[in-house]
Amino acid sequence: MKTTGLILTAALSLSAFAGEREISYALEDAAFQAATRMDADARVGKDVARIALVKLWLPAAGESASLAGCSTAVLETALGAVPCRFDFVLHESRSEQWTLIDQVFDQAADFESYDPATHPELNKLQLCDAMLLAKIVDAVEDRAKATTSVRIAFKLVAVKTAKQVWSAVVEGQYTDGGPDNQALNIFARRAMESAAADAVAKLPSSLDGYGVFLLPLEGEGGRAMTQVFLNALTAAGRQDSIRIYDLPNGSASDRMLARFLRERAGAGQAVDSSILRKIEAGSAGKTHGGKLAILTGMVVAGRIFPETAVDPTGGPVDRLTGSYTPGRPNPTLFEITADLKFRDINDGFRVVAAVSANGAYRHDVGSDIVEQLRSFVTVRNIAVAIVILFLIWFIRRFCIRVR
Repeated sequence: MKTTGLILTAALSLSAFAGEREISYALEDAAFQAATRMDADARVGKDVARIALVKLWLPAAGESASLAGCSTAVLETALGAVPCRFDFVLHESRSEQWTLIDQVFDQAADFESYDPATHPELNKLQLCDAMLLAKIVDAVEDRAKATTSVRIAFKLVAVKTAKQVWSAVVEGQYTDGGPDNQALNIFARRAMESAAADAVAKLPSSLDGYGVFLLPLEGEGGRAMTQVFLNALTAAGRQDSIRIYDLPNGSASDRMLARFLRERAGAGQAVDSSILRKIEAGSAGKTHGGKLAILTGMVVAGRIFPETAVDPTGGPVDRLTGSYTPGRPNPTLFEITADLKFRDINDGFRVVAAVSANGAYRHDVGSDIVEQLRSFVTVRNIAVAIVILFLIWFIRRFCIRVR
């Protein structure tokens, strides 16, 4: 067993493991996927400008995971944060018109049971051009990949015609980037700091003048490595020549934008004009002469010795955040490898720079015999010693009686 966080590898139900925050982040991403798909779909005409999310149905009890915290308001707010041509009408506005809509949809037992043709009175609404219906299909968590996923079925019904103009099942995802750098143990932190310094030293001068949006780094400790890299860039005085904009730990729109850019970069697809405006707005109005890039990367923990760390009670601890006890034979080694790629947003995400960095931290317990002996004084070792002494005493007494 290497760590407590890596022993669960199967996809597990959210009812057992995921928290409300992870679910809400996955809902935000689902909202982003739905809005951008509707924006790009020719079936959704230009006459559809104002959309009202009327209801979010949850799975029946026992059909899927526990979805505490999911509500129409959560999804509605997330839709409103998506940079697109639609104006999403909130329940907080025009309460008298929302009352009629809520009465109609409260009578609909399920997502599939609503028939817009049976409610012609909704055609007179001036609240919106189209009504959006949503139902959560399922929700799962993959603990091995630290990923929460929520699938949502959507239907868009035009108010004037009472006809369905768009439908899709989208999957919203949230990937936990791991602990913040403040939570790292000294071994992991020093190794990451060394790797970050190595990466900054290798950055080419061709990146000068770029505004770089930092996407969540993948791999174990990705979030911490992101923060450590920013610190190293500042310490090296490169923060003025290369402007970095952090996306992973920001607002809901930041998380949505990070997912969108990662997918577009993977497919090599151009960025929509509305998204590009959002990116430029995120650069705080700074002019970069069209030089905008994203930074993607992978962080990997290399050699770690000893592989399994234990706390004073003998229980295993997480290798990134758990405090290694001094009760280890010397030396202790921790290595980090980071591969970073800078991709030009305005040039089909062409790789304009790639950096591979390494960092290691070695800790020696010490050569003094007293320190070596003290390093093995843990609760577990003391308990084992007591058991051994008791067995020796018992065997000795037994042998004396036999004689």
